Amino acid sequence: MSIVLQAIWRLFSAQRANASTKTGSKSQTNFEVERKYRLQPGEYDAVNSRLAALGFTLARRIEMTDQFLPVKVDGEMLRVRDENLGTTRHIKLTIKEWVQIAGGKERAETEGDLTPLTRNFLLFLGRLVRGKALLSFSKLRLDHESPRYARSIVALDTVEGLGANSGQYVEIEVLVPQDGDVETARGQIAALARSLFNEDREPVKQSYMDMLKLVS
Repeated sequence: MSIVLQAIWRLFSAQRANASTKTGSKSQTNFEVERKYRLQPGEYDAVNSRLAALGFTLARRIEMTDQFLPVKVDGEMLRVRDENLGTTRHIKLTIKEWVQIAGGKERAETEGDLTPLTRNFLLFLGRLVRGKALLSFSKLRLDHESPRYARSIVALDTVEGLGANSGQYVEIEVLVPQDGDVETARGQIAALARSLFNEDREPVKQSYMDMLKLVS
């Protein structure tokens, strides 16, 4: 089933197929092992310097607007994201759901590209099902990558539209394939966070979508 058909199904039904089922050649499913950390006032520059010392360089500067479609299963996420990279625009459809793996919970993430026409159709359906405007917020994301940390992305996010939770965050993500090592990814994230903050800092438990619900 294509990711667009999956999205439409999730708008109207609570029945779910196996999370590991492949969704078609133009989408891919991974475990999104990520942790998000709130930056304190004045901390941004220091973290940016430590990133450089660890060998990370800026890979992408992305202006993002996320809109969330309603789903029938609590904890799932159905997101349409508009990305602007300079003069280039991308539209992504993302499905996330919680799964139990390696003694903990992680997100299984399936993502695919959308055409402008399909984007508009899905947003129309989402507003129709929800009965009002969709939850939405924007952020500026600076993605950093390093050859020393395979498959790892460290993003510096400046977030707007979340009320008191607006501000600056660090998000460390390791994308793990279906048969990959999730425990190693967790350890890699914890070690990176310790290096960036010079302390053991607890990640933020709430997702951006959860924060958005508090002000909507």
